[in-house]
Amino acid sequence: MWEMLLLTQDGEKAMVANPSNAKSPLDVLLIAGLPLNEPIIRYGLFVMNTEAEIIPAFAGYRNGRISSIDF
Repeated sequence: MWEMLLLTQDGEKAMVANPSNAKSPLDVLLIAGLPLNEPIIRYGLFVMNTEAEIIPAFAGYRNGRISSIDF
């Protein structure tokens, strides 16, 4: 199962714990960085700054110029 948690700038601590009845170990990927403070446009698996950037990226994916990533 995949879960995502978004932490905002208004806190000082974050705690992550695996439930005591978990059947497998907890894997955590923590990514941190400074806020971009730029507009964000999402469409499917694409994230760009403008709709004008999203349209050719999605077209490239449909036409096979961008491959898929399988998890």
